[in-house]
Amino acid sequence: MLITPDVTAVASLLLSRPGAVAAYPTETFYGLGALIHDRAGLGRIVAAKGRDAARGMIVLVADMAMAAAIATIDGRQREFLEKVWPGPVSVLLEAVQGPDPLLAPEGKVALRISPDALATALVRLVGPITSTSANRTGEPPARTADEVKRQGLDIDAVLEGPRTPGGRPSTLIDLTIWPPACLREGVVAFADLLDMIR
Repeated sequence: MLITPDVTAVASLLLSRPGAVAAYPTETFYGLGALIHDRAGLGRIVAAKGRDAARGMIVLVADMAMAAAIATIDGRQREFLEKVWPGPVSVLLEAVQGPDPLLAPEGKVALRISPDALATALVRLVGPITSTSANRTGEPPARTADEVKRQGLDIDAVLEGPRTPGGRPSTLIDLTIWPPACLREGVVAFADLLDMIR
């Protein structure tokens, strides 16, 4: 397994090797990333985590344009997202045609722009990638490259960065309804997010 702080090397691996999976730091924990159109990579993440594939996975994007290529974003949704992104807030949106059902169950996809510089640099190089915590289901999420390695996950690379903050995961909200609904309380209090739209 490749463990490196070189984002270009990890990007090259993801782009050149079908089914490749890499771990990378985010603003909360290390995440597991595969290209969103790489069915083999998505399947490896599900197998590595031992999770129910029907739950879907969050997708990291680098900017609003990348988000709009994956999901439908109207004016008021965009106005809200410009207030919370980049940040630890993941939002459920109506998917445009194309995302794998593993990522968009029921035609909806969860997106986030991470404030972590390494995560965003990787996405800018390879395009949208999955973001699900680097751990087996039921085990603590990894906060360092060493913790990822000790998990023994079937992955190809770890993008090594500083120890991540840990704590709570990103807050997940449903933007397909208005006002939005909280699907997972996380780093940012849902009440604070609602205040932004009043």
